[in-house]
Amino acid sequence: MLYWVRSLKGSWIARVFSVLLMLVFVAWGASSALPLMTGGVTAVAHIGGKPVDISEVQAEYQSELNKAQQNGAPDQATRQQIAQSALATVLRQHAMALEEQAVGIAAPDSAVRSRIYAIPAFQTNGTFDQAKFASVLQQNGYSQDRFLALETDSVKTDQLIPSIVSGASPPQELVNQIFNFISQSRTAEMVTIPVTSQPSPATPSDAELQRYWKNHPAQFTAPEYRTAKIVVLSPQVLAHNEAVSDAKLQALYARISAQRSVPATRSVQVITSDSPATAAKLAALWQAGADWTKIQAAAKDAGASTVQLDHAQANQIPSPALEAAVFAATPGAVTGPVQGDIGNFVFKVTDAQAGGAPSLASLTPELKAQIQLQEAQDQVAKDVDNVQDALAGQTPLDQLPGNLDLAAVQGTLDANGNTTDGTPAPIPGGDKLRAAIVKAIFAAHVGDAAQLVSGPDGGYFAFTLDSITPPAVQPYDQVKAQVAAAWTQDAQAREAEVKAADLLHAVNTGKSLDQLADADGYSVEMSAPQTRVAQPSGMTSQMEQILFSLKLGQATMQQTDSGFVVAVLAKIDQPTPAQDPTLVAQLQQSLTKSLQNDVAESFLGGLQARDKVSVDPKLFAQIYQ
Repeated sequence: MLYWVRSLKGSWIARVFSVLLMLVFVAWGASSALPLMTGGVTAVAHIGGKPVDISEVQAEYQSELNKAQQNGAPDQATRQQIAQSALATVLRQHAMALEEQAVGIAAPDSAVRSRIYAIPAFQTNGTFDQAKFASVLQQNGYSQDRFLALETDSVKTDQLIPSIVSGASPPQELVNQIFNFISQSRTAEMVTIPVTSQPSPATPSDAELQRYWKNHPAQFTAPEYRTAKIVVLSPQVLAHNEAVSDAKLQALYARISAQRSVPATRSVQVITSDSPATAAKLAALWQAGADWTKIQAAAKDAGASTVQLDHAQANQIPSPALEAAVFAATPGAVTGPVQGDIGNFVFKVTDAQAGGAPSLASLTPELKAQIQLQEAQDQVAKDVDNVQDALAGQTPLDQLPGNLDLAAVQGTLDANGNTTDGTPAPIPGGDKLRAAIVKAIFAAHVGDAAQLVSGPDGGYFAFTLDSITPPAVQPYDQVKAQVAAAWTQDAQAREAEVKAADLLHAVNTGKSLDQLADADGYSVEMSAPQTRVAQPSGMTSQMEQILFSLKLGQATMQQTDSGFVVAVLAKIDQPTPAQDPTLVAQLQQSLTKSLQNDVAESFLGGLQARDKVSVDPKLFAQIYQ
């Protein structure tokens, strides 16, 4: 998908409002049967008493449909979802336009032009290319008027939304409570009692083993096996043998390098203040060495707002003046104040990533594999008719011509694709193709004629089913050794469980885990500190969850794959926010974004109540049917 298509809705503000308006669309209801007030039969909806022409929704729908069709023809349910999304987008534009008109927001031609000129897909050697602009729009089904209208709408929205949501910030008490919850770590003393370390029980009698064999038939039942001859015609099998010339690599690189071009990004911490003097004081404090946490607190006390943008593209920075300054600034240096259209900015760039296309060397393995696969797909397409002709002539699989690029195997396997010794059957092709072959074999009948079947990943296969061995409990004499091993393991597992339970009871009635373990010949190990949010280290996830429900000194017990573990909560560590300012800053950023989304949602709810949307369901259905 082209970069400009992504960037069109790439800002976090646009993403929030696209989702919100989709929800509003559902709430407002495509099934609304309110009578249309104006606009005649072409008004698919009304918002704020004004008609929404069906042509606008059709244009947005067609653009989204073109993208969806790259992965195949969508069914009606998918087309309906695309139409709903298109209508939500158009309603968003109209709702925002009404609000922007009400508050007097405009989009200067110069701002729209700068925005469009900065899109990499429209550039040649870093300069806007009018011919490429027209070509890209045509390829993606957009007229210039439509695209300019969308960009104008974005410029206006970027002025309105930040001013509404920028003041939202979480209370420090909320940040501290969440910090305390996720940063707390717990450490346990653990004793592991392996099943295999238990003494072997007395040798069971033959009668005991036979009784165990009868009581556990599933453990000693062989699965159904099928014996088949298989031939596979697969691009994945042939691809690694295809030669790739430098000329082909260069040609493919030339075609895709522009599409792989990525925009420059910046991660930046920003203070916004209405007062130049306040901005200057905060800049001085920051330049004197204050960290971001201290700056955020100082900004809040001074009535300024703060925000942190991660890996933002140029068009995702809400102010043109701030955008220009950020992309010209030296990373790590505090810059400002900078006068902008929505305030005075002071900022620090914390990360800068250059844009551009990846090198040929970095893409060579991927490009080579792509060319090899394409060559192999072409070869498979040439072979298909010949293989079908041979099978139609009743040629046995083991007598097919050797020039058809077929891979052939013969053997016995179960429904999981494993051989009689439990190893995967060596069927050629990728995992999906092998799974399709196994599924087809277990749906076939002995004596069915071989047919060439189209499988996943562009592959084909044919097979003949030679025999079927139904599932059956294996004779006792044949599996006696396995029965004895299973009986012994069960006896040792029971012994390990009893010892673990005794140890658990003793600890929870006041005895020392160290002394008990030493007396029984087990060692006590200290777990790594566990938190609620990190992956468990050295213990199961279930044990970690239990650990956070225990009191200091309290023990718990859990069965593992190899035995039983008795764990005692030995230590609770609760860091303070001052000890981990990085985590505090991350929490503040996440909570700020969440609150800003909530503010945006409330704002949109207000637009919904004010503008009163109605939709003509019959006319809307014509878009996707």
